[in-house]
Amino acid sequence: MKSKIAYIACLVCLLVISGCTSSKVQEPEKTDEVSVIDEIPSFVTDKDLDQIDWERKAVEFRTSTNAKVIGNENRLGIIGPELKANKVEKWLWHFWGMDKGVATFVGYHRNTSTIHSVLIDGEWSRSLTGSSAVNGADGSVPSNVMLPDAGEWAILVYSDGELFDTLVMDVKEEQHTSHK
Repeated sequence: MKSKIAYIACLVCLLVISGCTSSKVQEPEKTDEVSVIDEIPSFVTDKDLDQIDWERKAVEFRTSTNAKVIGNENRLGIIGPELKANKVEKWLWHFWGMDKGVATFVGYHRNTSTIHSVLIDGEWSRSLTGSSAVNGADGSVPSNVMLPDAGEWAILVYSDGELFDTLVMDVKEEQHTSHK
């Protein structure tokens, strides 16, 4: 009888021990590999990603019509709210030097090396056909945008398959406020 109790006690101990796991959270490792979430356009190259100037952050500037825009002055800018991770926002893209063709928007996360479409519908591109010259820019196009993770992102914008410009920005976690 004592051997049965000892056997059961040992079995229970083994089950308890095997059920224990480390509670240490592992940080994602930065690798040189690029992780592609969706099939990206064929014209996006490793060279484009390697040439991102992470120190050249998008900044606020005023257009010739005095509109506040975030981006790279006289090249590419947006009007819209600050982007938060996993939150859909509406942006109006402004292009200086591009008023027709197809604009493609590719998001590249610096720490995880993942690539995502910036547009929420899973599409990569928008036609500038019918684009209007607003706020002093040559062309513009509205879109709903979202990026899935907080952190430093480069948004590479292509014009008809050629790299047009890159916006580097920090995407923050959405702050949830509690109601009292």
